[in-house]
Amino acid sequence: MKRILYVSDALSIHTRRWAEHYRDQGVDVHIASFRKASIPGVSIHQLPTGGLGKLGYLLAIPFLRRLASQLRPDVIHAQYVTSYGFLAAMAGLRPLVLTAWGTDVLISPKESKLMCWLARYAVRHADAVTTVAQHMNPAVARLGVPLEEVSAVPFGVDSQRFVPLPDRPQREVLRLISTRNFAPIYSVDTVIAAVATCARRGLRLSVHLVGAGELREALERQVVEAGLSDCVEFHGHVDHARLAALLADADIFVSSALSDGNNVSLNEAMACACFPIATNIPANAQWIEDGKNGLLYPSGDADALADCIVRAAEDKDQREHAGRLNRQIVEQRADWRVCVDRMNITYAQAITNARAGV
Repeated sequence: MKRILYVSDALSIHTRRWAEHYRDQGVDVHIASFRKASIPGVSIHQLPTGGLGKLGYLLAIPFLRRLASQLRPDVIHAQYVTSYGFLAAMAGLRPLVLTAWGTDVLISPKESKLMCWLARYAVRHADAVTTVAQHMNPAVARLGVPLEEVSAVPFGVDSQRFVPLPDRPQREVLRLISTRNFAPIYSVDTVIAAVATCARRGLRLSVHLVGAGELREALERQVVEAGLSDCVEFHGHVDHARLAALLADADIFVSSALSDGNNVSLNEAMACACFPIATNIPANAQWIEDGKNGLLYPSGDADALADCIVRAAEDKDQREHAGRLNRQIVEQRADWRVCVDRMNITYAQAITNARAGV
């Protein structure tokens, strides 16, 4: 493959990772995006909106046609079904690989007939469709693609960067970490409420909240009001090196998301052998067997989460056993290199399908 065109958000870390990988393989990589970005060695083409907001998104369709005609890429990969995916499909781009990220097939098609139509049109005009998690495949199938033709390719984790400490420190005050952003869908307030309950029950924790978002001030107030200022630290956004170090040094990881596609944060924590506690949703249940390699709790239930934290804190042997098991799971199923191999197969299949006029 000599040239690839991504139709995706150029500011997304996931878009950037794919672009940088293929750039490093000597591929001529281009990204068509509504948002500006700068990625060394990658050509970014900003899509027009004419100052019309979302209505102006339709102006991107003829722009994409012209761009693809000029570049003649070997494959076009659109990310997120109901936005970039729909536009790429409407532009008639081929060979077209379409990737669903989560909300675009799990939630949006249920919210309105328009969103359902957008999603159906996009997936039915793609040469190959992938999701970022196995549990999403049936949702794509309900939009009109045979289930056996949908493949799951996780975002993947760099297991050479996210690694456990050789010797995890033994300490009286355990370190708990959450790496989800501060938006309603991630329910970080549930984590703070659970930590407050744990404190009342006599469990001392050092809590590290990594992320950013609209709810940060509200969460900071919640921490103060709960009397947790001395044990909770807000880190904001951090780079991958710092994130890997924080995860490796943590004992317990909590993912409180109410809904998710592929939980990369969970996979990163598992790679670092950090004991995972997560909401009992399909995105997490595909990775965690409750009581074996982690714990699951009902979404939004702070008391249940507190029970899980106490249970994990009291069972050092279980935490260590889960850490070893989770590292193996990531290496076998979620390593970035494994995911790249799967995507290469998908690209080849899309090219074949387009040539055959399927």
